[in-house]
Amino acid sequence: MSTGSSRAELLAEAPRSLVLGTAGHIDHGKTSLVRALTGRDLDRLPEEKTRGITIELGFAPLDLAQDLRVAIVDVPGHEKFVRTMVAGASGLDLVMLVVAADEGVMPQTREHVAICELLGVDRGLVVLTKADLVDEEMIELATEDVRDALAGGPLAELPILEVSSETGQGIDQLRETLESIARAMPERNDDGRPGRLYVDRTFTKHGFGTVITGTWSGRTRKLGDTIAIEPGARIAKIRGLERHGDAVDATESGARIAVNLQGLGTDEIGRGDLLTEIDAVDPTHMFDAAVRWLGSKSLPDAVSVELLTGTAERRARAAIIGTAPIETGDRGFLRIHIDADSEGLPLLPGDRFVLRGFARDAGVGSTLGGGVVLDTAPPHRRRRDPALHAELLRLAEGDASVGLEIRIARAGLEGRETEALMRETGLHPDTLATLLGGLATDERIEQLDGGLCLGRSSADRLMQQLRDHLDSYHDENPLQAGMPRAALTGTLPENVPNGVGGALLIRLADRGDLAIQSNLVVRAGFASSLDAKQEAIAEMLRARFSSAALDAPALKTIAEESGEDENRLRAIAHYLERSAELVAAPDDLFFDRASVEKLIGQVVAHFKDNEELDTQTLKAMIGTSRRTAVPLMALLDDLQVTRRHASMRRFIGSEPRW
Repeated sequence: MSTGSSRAELLAEAPRSLVLGTAGHIDHGKTSLVRALTGRDLDRLPEEKTRGITIELGFAPLDLAQDLRVAIVDVPGHEKFVRTMVAGASGLDLVMLVVAADEGVMPQTREHVAICELLGVDRGLVVLTKADLVDEEMIELATEDVRDALAGGPLAELPILEVSSETGQGIDQLRETLESIARAMPERNDDGRPGRLYVDRTFTKHGFGTVITGTWSGRTRKLGDTIAIEPGARIAKIRGLERHGDAVDATESGARIAVNLQGLGTDEIGRGDLLTEIDAVDPTHMFDAAVRWLGSKSLPDAVSVELLTGTAERRARAAIIGTAPIETGDRGFLRIHIDADSEGLPLLPGDRFVLRGFARDAGVGSTLGGGVVLDTAPPHRRRRDPALHAELLRLAEGDASVGLEIRIARAGLEGRETEALMRETGLHPDTLATLLGGLATDERIEQLDGGLCLGRSSADRLMQQLRDHLDSYHDENPLQAGMPRAALTGTLPENVPNGVGGALLIRLADRGDLAIQSNLVVRAGFASSLDAKQEAIAEMLRARFSSAALDAPALKTIAEESGEDENRLRAIAHYLERSAELVAAPDDLFFDRASVEKLIGQVVAHFKDNEELDTQTLKAMIGTSRRTAVPLMALLDDLQVTRRHASMRRFIGSEPRW
């Protein structure tokens, strides 16, 4: 198999992989059952052998058919090792709840069931072990006990099988049932999310170096790919991949794999770390979540907890969002703050977690609840703010597009970059682009060039500000052709990113609200006009410049002679320029348009017999002083009739660029 194989080719060559986890009370026969199914003894630690209990996670492959392989994760049942159980339960597709027929449901049975439900594991089966030690009546009692324990939850309808790991009773039927359940499992739908693996074991293999194991989810990575380890943004390269001891070229979502890493030692990576794509996830110290509370007492406001997600563990503070307490068994929203002296967690919306107590008032050693991450970059708003609670309801109940709309709206006038949205949501770039495009089409957001998105209300507010400022400018400057583009965008608040104003002007122009003319912006339907007094001044200027021809007076001179304000004269002169009656030249001079056109004719005639034109020749040609001859020479350059060459001018063309 080549490393260049497509994902479809890679999957076609390998059996489908699912992850099955054991659950149940200590000494109910989980490890013995796995041994009966796979032939492997998963108690590898000396203490496990001595005490006869599972302490660490155990792993074993189970080939149910040529095209179907189940990776079994055997978890400890002792209450002291619940954290290890949670680590093993994260990423499970199926659960095999093990209950000893001679004891029935026990405290850890119930806690393991609760943890599976909190982590979203809702498929699997129940196995009544030690069936050879009890009679039929005890089997019936144990079955009834299990049904009562599972009643009302997502695991309530799991099939119940009777087995004996010692005699082999029911093992073949268990295999058949597992295969049937596994084949009915839907395909994972997380291919659009970043590839991720929570590390559950780290060791050194002679000749290879650092090896880690875990369950892969999300997008495929291949041999040779560079990968990040979070938190800490450490970088390593995938040197080798194995699935149940077989070398493979690529990861597969839902498969347990071993990864040989190049670039990191075993002392630089450990359990609880996350392998993921570079720049795919931003570790956070605060997130909002939907939770189910299982504590023996209601949660009145806040509590210190131990947060477990994947194989990671953190101390944290969980506080209610809203005003009402969360009663035992109820659901609600929490804001969770990870302790400041701990590393952040690389979380994405949809990730599941478990909360356990470690303080006396929280219930030592108990599972308090758990739930689903909704927002890894929550707004800094009061927890009692009804708007925040309403947003979380929408995040919990809505689809991915709703989540994007909320996140963009929260960003206010600063907007949200697509790169940040990708890291916050874990959405594939193509999926993100499609969803954003749909939101823009429905006018729920404003999608701007450069990857910036604005919420609808923010975009409307900014566009209204632009319209208002433009209207004010036209009202105050009725003779101006329009407002300079930079001046208009400069009226927006300072926290608006560069380029937003220009992009919104284009939106407004597309809607027909305004027109963009070079560097000027004009309100739709606006036309500069003169009132009666201004028209009288305009007529005076027409006469002065027409009679002066190419020896035109400066505006300052006209102002002194007429008693009119120089700035007003200049505004009206520019109005006449736009009306093609005057021509503006350098040095703040204006000339009669007809006189300039006559000058161009003279210059064109000059170049029929001459290659160059200098200022002295132009002065003699038109009979003016150097005061106007020099600006006129520059004007001819501006009109692209001539081009300067040293102190001389050379001919370009007879059609001026007005």
